[in-house]
Amino acid sequence: MDSVNYIARLNEYAQKERLELKYEEVGCVGPDHIRTFTLKAVVNGKPYPEGVGKNKKEAKQSAAKNALVHLLNETSVSVKTNYMCWLNEYGQSNRLMIRAVEKITPGPNNLSQYCRFVVGDKEFPAAFGKTKKEAREEAARLVHHEILGNETLDVSSEIHNYNILPFSNRAKRLSLQSEDSILTETNFIGLVNSHCQKTRSTCAFVEDKRIGPPHNPIFSYKLLINNVQYSVGEGKSVKDAKQNAARLALSALKEQSDWDSKKVSIFSKIIVSLHFPKAITVIPTVKLYFLSPNVTDYESIEQLDKGAFGRVFKAKRKLEGKYYAVKIVRYKEKTLEEVKVLSELNHCNIVRYHSCWLEDTAYQWDASTDSSSFMKYLYIQMELCEIKTLRVWIDEKNIQNPKKSLRDSRRREESVDIMVQMVSGVEHIHTNKLIHRDLKPANIMFSQNGTVKIGDFGLVTSEIEDDAENQKERRGYKGTPSYMAPEQERRLYDRKVDIFALGLIFFELLWNIPTIHEKEKVRLFLCLVKHFFASLELQMIKSMLCEKPEERPEASKIKTDLEEHKRLLAELKIKQLDSKTVI
Repeated sequence: MDSVNYIARLNEYAQKERLELKYEEVGCVGPDHIRTFTLKAVVNGKPYPEGVGKNKKEAKQSAAKNALVHLLNETSVSVKTNYMCWLNEYGQSNRLMIRAVEKITPGPNNLSQYCRFVVGDKEFPAAFGKTKKEAREEAARLVHHEILGNETLDVSSEIHNYNILPFSNRAKRLSLQSEDSILTETNFIGLVNSHCQKTRSTCAFVEDKRIGPPHNPIFSYKLLINNVQYSVGEGKSVKDAKQNAARLALSALKEQSDWDSKKVSIFSKIIVSLHFPKAITVIPTVKLYFLSPNVTDYESIEQLDKGAFGRVFKAKRKLEGKYYAVKIVRYKEKTLEEVKVLSELNHCNIVRYHSCWLEDTAYQWDASTDSSSFMKYLYIQMELCEIKTLRVWIDEKNIQNPKKSLRDSRRREESVDIMVQMVSGVEHIHTNKLIHRDLKPANIMFSQNGTVKIGDFGLVTSEIEDDAENQKERRGYKGTPSYMAPEQERRLYDRKVDIFALGLIFFELLWNIPTIHEKEKVRLFLCLVKHFFASLELQMIKSMLCEKPEERPEASKIKTDLEEHKRLLAELKIKQLDSKTVI
């Protein structure tokens, strides 16, 4: 199997392009001990070539790869590099001052706006344009060309990087040449820049000489770190020469006390799959923070939540001026489960994951409370949701209307709509063979535009029947007791525990009930069913709270029923309005 996580890459692509993505099981053949599974990815309703594997995960990985290759081959639009954005990132990551020299002066082709950039203490070629913006962008392109060579991003041959890392720190570029050929290139320039950023050193590539005929020149560049020459590299292009100079510099750096061969070996692992969060599990002891965004990349930092699990902050990333939620937790191998899951889920009703990184310290954290001096912290950058959770929404409704009934038509309509969105998210989770295990109003949030978002995947687990370790995990009594299904206390359980929790949440959405144990909630609910038997909502909740998990409906069935019920409620409302109209 490839080391690349194609499932995560396809999800990233779908999120970026706003495509609907799902996987469908085609079937399986063979005896139990050598069974072969087949799945296919369906993007915006279009099926892509099937993937085959020894288990469902391998088949899904293969299907994701096939879909990704075809999607990129179908895309004919090139992604134009934003050179000003790149230049700002380059200056930030290398701690270099960037100054623009601008004036109005006659130039070629009647262009009058003049601009050239000074980066650090080095001047770069000047450029002209019709406007200041055009001149700046062209001047930034010339800087990009001088530093990295004339690179472009073509969707037909490369997978998007999705802003997971700054341009100057991207240690890997993926190129899909064909369905069976994936070429990876080690970005030694990026690794050297990362080292210099970490050690706060200056880094500069200086042209040494250029030999050979014009049609086949050989370039030679030397690398200076803190004005000390480390190496001279040659190549058929400026980029190749700089790459070779950087590669030779890394060999020299590894001889120094703080750069041993073990770290270089580990960096090779990072390079192979740096864009995929799952890769971090291979290297739990490496300082990744200087390869990824860090706290200094953010401003307007505000704490949203604090608990034994860690901290959650609202912060604006300086580069794009956009707010995110940044969760900080103590790093353990188990803490990466949430990141792995979020990176593979792509649904409008699930909190969107952006990136993660490790640091030696945690922002506004009392390190004295941690037992180990070698403690590391995992930073998870996610979509920012409203502070108001579904728990707050329910409490507010209960205060507004303390009556325990369905007579509040507005609350009823809103509750059904919220439930439709929640079940849609749970359906996606279950389709990916996962169990959330901690569904409760406090873990349901709202986006900035009011969309329901399922969050907190800290207790998520896989639903793989033939995995002994997984079966042991699914016998564990984990979750919030007041929302746990009865079978979680005594035997192996499956995804239906999420359905039980949804039933209790639906109950709370519709009724003002006291804070009591889940068993008492069920008793209270059964009492209400006797008095309000005609209510479709109560009948649905009754089926979701069945004692036997196999008798509870699947999320897909609940979703279909709720959507139909929502439609009928809307029609009923229209009829009631019409009956009140005076002609």
